[in-house]
Amino acid sequence: MPRAKCFNKEEALQKAMTAFWARGYEATSIQDLVDCMGINRGSLYDTFGDKHTLFLAALDQYTDNSLARGSVLTQDGNARDILTEFLHAFMFRNLEDPDRRGCFVTNTAVERSARDEDCATRIRKYFAEIEKDMKALIDRGQREGDIPTDRDPATLAAFFIGVMQGIRVVAKVNPEEACLRPLVDVALASLDS
Repeated sequence: MPRAKCFNKEEALQKAMTAFWARGYEATSIQDLVDCMGINRGSLYDTFGDKHTLFLAALDQYTDNSLARGSVLTQDGNARDILTEFLHAFMFRNLEDPDRRGCFVTNTAVERSARDEDCATRIRKYFAEIEKDMKALIDRGQREGDIPTDRDPATLAAFFIGVMQGIRVVAKVNPEEACLRPLVDVALASLDS
C-alpha cells in the first residue's frame, strides 16, 4: 500500500517557486528545494517529477496569479484611468520588493528562454495574454473617446509590455520612485495625440 503524502502540494509548490524566484533555476539545487519545501527527495520526485518539471509548475503558478492581478484591465470604466492605475500599481509593486527579486517571469526570460523552449513558450503566452487585454482596453478607450485614435492599439499594447519589463529590470537595480515614475509618465503620455 502506498504511503500517504504528509504535505500540502500547493504549499510545497509555493515554497519551490519562492526558492526558484530568489536563486534562479541553475543556482537552485534539489537539496535547496527539499529543504525549503520540507519534503524528502522521493516525495519531490513522486509528486512533481524532476527539477525542470517542478520549475515549470512553479512558473505556471506564478503566471496564473499574475494574470489574475491583471484582470483589472478588463474592468468597466474609463480606459485611460484604468491603464493609469494599472501602471502605477505595477510600479509600486516593484518598488515595494525589499529583496529586489524582480519578476519571476522576467528573471526566467533572461536566464532560461534562450535555451529552454518550454519556458520561452510559457512566457510568450503570458505576455500575449496581458497584451491582448491591454489592446482590448485601449481599443475600447478609443471607441469611447477616452484615448485618442491616432495610434494603433496593438502597437501601444506591445509598447506597454516593453515598458513594464523595463520597469521590472530598472527596479532591481535602482528601486526608487524617482527612477521609475518617468518610465510610467512617458509611457502614459504616448496615449496623447
